[in-house]
Amino acid sequence: MNYLWETFKITFYLVLVIGFILAIYYLLKNRFNLTNSRQMEIIDTMRLANGETIYLVKVFNEIVMLGGSKEELNYLRSWPIDQLDFDFNDLRKEKGKKGDFKDKLKSILAKDKSSNSSDQDV
Repeated sequence: MNYLWETFKITFYLVLVIGFILAIYYLLKNRFNLTNSRQMEIIDTMRLANGETIYLVKVFNEIVMLGGSKEELNYLRSWPIDQLDFDFNDLRKEKGKKGDFKDKLKSILAKDKSSNSSDQDV
């Protein structure tokens, strides 16, 4: 009879510990959910040679260009959204099209280059 009581206690504590671990997992998963962020969104990506990638990311009110490889992620450049004439709702709809990234990047860099050349003329 004593073995039955000891087995019951061990099973009870085991269920209690597993329940505690699952409760902590549930709380951490819901509290620190970074995948559904409204403030940060990947607009587009472009794969380069040797496993390198360029990312255009919307972070708050900025467009940030990041360069990434297998080992690291580097900040390259950023632009305020006010300076760009993109309609982000259209970008979400056209996300599946190929060649968009190159066009977006060229237009951003062209606008940046023209604004820098106009600043230098003054």
